[in-house]
Amino acid sequence: MAADDWSAENVRAVADKYCLCPFEFAMSLCEIADVVICDYNYALDPAVHIRRIFDATRDVTLLIDEAHNLVERGRDMFSATLVKEEILKVRQLLRPYAPGKKLEKALNRCNHQMLVYKRECDSCTELESVSTFLMMVNQLLEELAGWLEAHKTSEIRKQVLEFYFNLRNFSEIYNLVDENYLIYTSYLDNGDFALRLFCVNPAENLQQCINQGRSAVFFSATLLPVQYYKKMFSTNTDDYAIYVESPFDPAKRCLAIGSEVSTKYQRRNRAEFEKIAAYLNEMIQSRKGNYMAFFPSYRLMQDVYAVYEELYADENVTCLIQESAMREQEREAFLEAFAKDNEKTLVGFCIMGGIFSEGIDLDGEKLIGAAVVGAGIPQVGPERELLKQYFDRSGENGFDYAYRYPGMNKVLQAAGRVIRTTEDTGVILLLDERFRNREYRELFPREWEDCRIVQRSSLPEVIHSFWERVDCESGSKAGQQEMKSRCSAERYV
Repeated sequence: MAADDWSAENVRAVADKYCLCPFEFAMSLCEIADVVICDYNYALDPAVHIRRIFDATRDVTLLIDEAHNLVERGRDMFSATLVKEEILKVRQLLRPYAPGKKLEKALNRCNHQMLVYKRECDSCTELESVSTFLMMVNQLLEELAGWLEAHKTSEIRKQVLEFYFNLRNFSEIYNLVDENYLIYTSYLDNGDFALRLFCVNPAENLQQCINQGRSAVFFSATLLPVQYYKKMFSTNTDDYAIYVESPFDPAKRCLAIGSEVSTKYQRRNRAEFEKIAAYLNEMIQSRKGNYMAFFPSYRLMQDVYAVYEELYADENVTCLIQESAMREQEREAFLEAFAKDNEKTLVGFCIMGGIFSEGIDLDGEKLIGAAVVGAGIPQVGPERELLKQYFDRSGENGFDYAYRYPGMNKVLQAAGRVIRTTEDTGVILLLDERFRNREYRELFPREWEDCRIVQRSSLPEVIHSFWERVDCESGSKAGQQEMKSRCSAERYV
C-alpha cells in the first residue's frame, strides 16, 4: 500500500494479502493518522468509541460536523434499554443447556423484578432507583460470561452474546446515571415491556469525552438557538459561539410563509389537505423544474399526496414519494431522478428529518424549490413528555426543549436543500400558520429577515415576479427578451 493512499480499497487489499481483519487494520492506522473521519459514535459512544485514541488524553481536536444531530444522538449513545421479553427469550434458549442451575436462576430473578415493574406501570412510569435490580443484572452477567466461555461453538452463542452485550451496556450506563437522567418503564409499540435509563441532557457525558482531547469545535448550518445547543453540548460556561453570515445572496431565493395553512393534529382534515395541495401546485406551476415537499409524518404526506393527485394530476408533472425503510438502491434511484435533465417537472414528496432532508446536495437546476409543510414538531409520546417535564422542572421552557427546537431544526435543514452554492436560485415555501408567530420567527436565521407572508391568491404573483427578476439579472435566454425594457429601467431608477 502506498504511504499516501489509505483508501478503503487499498486497506482491504493489504488486509487480504496479510490475512488481517480490515476493520482492525484500519483502527491501527488511526493511531498514526493526522486526520480521522468517522461517525460520532467512534469518538463519543462509550460502547464503541476508538479506545486506542480516546481512552487516554491525547493531542486530539474534535471537529464535529452536522452538530445539530448530536443532541438526539448523544441521548441515544448515553441511554440504555432492557426489554423483559428479551430476558424470557434468552431463558428459553438456554433452558436445555443449564436447567435448574445458577444461570437459569439469575435469569428468573431479573425476569421476576421486571414483572414487578410491569405490574406497577400504567403506560409510562418514572422510577427513583433500580439499584437492587442492577445487582441482579450484574450477577446475571457473571453467569452469562461463564456460559459463553464454556460454549464457544454453540449454535445459540451469537444470540446469547448479543444479549450479553446489551446487558453489559445497561450495567455500564447505569454507572453514569445522575441528575441528567430519568429512569422509567413503558410499553413499546409492539407491546413489549421495557426499562430505560434515559440520558435527558447529554452535556456532562459529552464533556467527559471532550476533556480527553485538546478541544472541540461544533458546527452546523442550523445551530439555532445557539444557547440551547451550548447547554446540550458542554457543561463549560465560558464556551463561545460564532455566527457566520450566510455566503448566499438572499436575492437568489424567494422565501414565503403560507398563512392559511395549519398542520396541527386536530386540524388535519380534507379541507387542510386541499389548502396544502393548492399551495404546492402554485409553486410547482410557476416554473418547470425539480421540487421537493417535506412533511412531518408519513401519514400527512400520504394524505396530501392523495389529494394532490386527485385535484392537480398533470401529464407534465411526475411525482415521487418517499417510502419507509428504503433500501440503498432505492434511495440512489430517488436522488438520481433529480440529477437528470428532466423533460417534465419533478416533485418529490419527502419526510422532514428523513434521508432526503439532510446531507444531500442537489445544486443548480437539480432542485429549484421546496415546500416545508409544518413546524416539524415531534410526535407526542411518553419520552417526549418526560423531556418536557424534566426541563420545566429545571427552569427552562420544556415545550421548547422537547418539541419546538428539534422541530425547527428539521425545518431549517429541509429548507436548506434548495440553496447549496452561490449560483443556486430557488423558492422556499413554509406552510404552517405557526411560522407567523414570534416564538418561531425568533428561531429563523438572520438571512430570513426578508421572509414574506402570503396567501394562496397572492403566491403566484410573488413567485412569478421572483423568477422574472432572476431571469433578468442572470441574462437568461428565457427572460432576456421579455424583460429587457423593464430591466434597463430598474437599473437606472
